[in-house]
Amino acid sequence: MNKSWVANTVTAANAFFGGLSIMMSISGNFKTAAVFILIAMVADALDGRVARALHTAGPMGVELDSLSDDISFGIAAGALIYAYQLHEVGPLGFIPCALLGTFCAFRLARFNVKVTSVHGYFEGLPCPITGIIVASYVLSGAKIWNWLTVICVLILAFLMVSEIHYPDNKGASADQLHLPAIIICLAFFIICTFFYWPIWAAALSAAFILFGMMNTFLNRKQLKKN
Repeated sequence: MNKSWVANTVTAANAFFGGLSIMMSISGNFKTAAVFILIAMVADALDGRVARALHTAGPMGVELDSLSDDISFGIAAGALIYAYQLHEVGPLGFIPCALLGTFCAFRLARFNVKVTSVHGYFEGLPCPITGIIVASYVLSGAKIWNWLTVICVLILAFLMVSEIHYPDNKGASADQLHLPAIIICLAFFIICTFFYWPIWAAALSAAFILFGMMNTFLNRKQLKKN
């Protein structure tokens, strides 16, 4: 019996909840849309484990996973942040939100192409982090200045296609984890949470993003010295 349908169903659930999130954003149900993105993230975290447990990992699952991730963490995240806030700036809000889906697709395509050559780290911001930070920002009920939100969304989009390294916790890596970067990012998280605790999940995601940028800089600086 072909058991690959089990893992593929879990992966498809990722896309399903991403699609529901888009519809909830259009309907103005922002918190529900955010929750659906988080549920999609859970499905994304489980599908690979299910495939490996059942020994059914294959190219079909890889392609379906990438398409699902773009729907849930690129397009749905862009739709949510636009509907929640950036519609207030009119056409200026279109481009950064659309870039989330576009650059998410680019990042996933690059990941699939370079999967055999990149080990021990993620090249570029992992797409689920984009979904998490947008969803948790909406769930917190916070609203920063519109111009700052535009900049943050653009940064998220460009980070996904950047060459910044983020730890993947999947094995040995040539990248060193620098203690100063860890301490600064931990302090950033604590300070943000202290001032407004409902934003803890978004602050944790932002700390992870900042850590990747700082740690990559320190590793490249160290490499130049050597």
